[in-house]
Amino acid sequence: MTNKPYQKLAMGSYYLILSNVSNLLIGAVFWIIMAKMVDPALLGHAMVAIALATAVIGFTGYGVQVTISKYIAEYNARKMPGASRRVLKLGLTIGLAVSGVAALTISLLSGYIATFAFSNPSLSTLIALAAIAYVPSQTLLAALAGVFHGSQKMEYAFLSYLIFEIARLAIAIILVLNGLNSFGIIVGFSVGSMIASIFGFLYLVPKSLPRYDKQQESEEGMKHLVKFSGFNYFSVGMRTLSAQIGVIFLGTQNFEWAAFYGLAVLIANVIGGILVAVSRAVLPTASEEWAKGKKIQFMHLFNTTIRLSLLISGFAFLVFMIDPSYVLGLLSKSYTEASSALRILVMSSIINAISVIVISLLNAANRADSVAKIGVLSSSGIIALTFLLAPVIGIEGAAVAMFVGSVSSLVLSLVMLKVKEELTISIKSVAKPAISICGGLIVGHLLLILVHSTPIAIIMALVSYAGFALVCTSTTPSELKTLLGLVRRTARN
Repeated sequence: MTNKPYQKLAMGSYYLILSNVSNLLIGAVFWIIMAKMVDPALLGHAMVAIALATAVIGFTGYGVQVTISKYIAEYNARKMPGASRRVLKLGLTIGLAVSGVAALTISLLSGYIATFAFSNPSLSTLIALAAIAYVPSQTLLAALAGVFHGSQKMEYAFLSYLIFEIARLAIAIILVLNGLNSFGIIVGFSVGSMIASIFGFLYLVPKSLPRYDKQQESEEGMKHLVKFSGFNYFSVGMRTLSAQIGVIFLGTQNFEWAAFYGLAVLIANVIGGILVAVSRAVLPTASEEWAKGKKIQFMHLFNTTIRLSLLISGFAFLVFMIDPSYVLGLLSKSYTEASSALRILVMSSIINAISVIVISLLNAANRADSVAKIGVLSSSGIIALTFLLAPVIGIEGAAVAMFVGSVSSLVLSLVMLKVKEELTISIKSVAKPAISICGGLIVGHLLLILVHSTPIAIIMALVSYAGFALVCTSTTPSELKTLLGLVRRTARN
């Protein structure tokens, strides 16, 4: 349990979980505060503009992030710092070039998009601003996060995104209080990502990549990187688009629906955030181990990671599954309309996050073509089902589409892992926390029926879940002791 790959994955996961959960929580708080300050329809305007921009960033930034993370980790493991620097340079060039073209195109078409898709010409300014200011800066921030992940400097990724979240929140609040509403929200996103990107590039990147003698620069070719990047551009882009399509499509029907659904998605993503964070730590660590020919040995560590991540996620999962209307009602009674959708989205968030972890293994094994197939098939299903179901059953239809797509992504990724790499996830690593979660759900729902008190039901569900986890040996004292020791050691450093 104390071998070097475990330490890297454990501490990488620790920082990325901190980063993901804190960012998602701050992000949820951001939208909750905005929901209190801005009319739902105006909030829907901002959410639609950001959803469009995020869908574009999926094709311009998040694919490059995966590429940079994988190859910097691989070249660092092979003691090739010059190649690592070339990966960063090429990745940034590709990302910024593509994002610039995309931003310009969207801004030029913003009038047509606002008028014909959303029947609201005033939305064009928001869409153009989000495209020009937010897309390139967030693409740069995503690429820099790939550097930090690949260099095993997960704390830098945490810091850069924390700066973004805090700056975004502060700027948006000030502007909204001054009557700028949706415009203030977009400016908050844009300026916050610019501040974080500049800080990361000027201060954190030089501290992340190893120095080297330029006279000994590697002649390693980069054609494979471009090919890998191309596959991931399309795959990650389609996954991001499918995640945003619900907000975008519902915005064409009703901007309040877009706000209700968007907030439910944000809350659900907090639940899956732990597992998504683990997936980002898995990629560079697995890439190093694959480069050393140790993929079989890595799978034991991988299964342990899955089990512990599901165990931790289970606590938040139960809170939102017992009575989602209670949580949404704390914001506003109008938002309880998304209660059923939230329950569906929480389940799909967990399933999707597991598939993302498996996809990280496929990327580590240079199976970018398989990853692209998974992304295209599952994302196309989500998009098609959203257009089919959302007009009929509204917010719940978009949530069902996400659930079906998440299940298909998980099934396809597991099949590809078995066929291409002859590897499988241990059933026990998933079954033990799943059984514990089911036990907690049963206790929680029974108490909700008997005592009609949501707080009591949630508390007892969590207590029962912890008890079931111990009985089912979802974790062991030695694992917890090792993890706590690593955390304390990192905190001291």
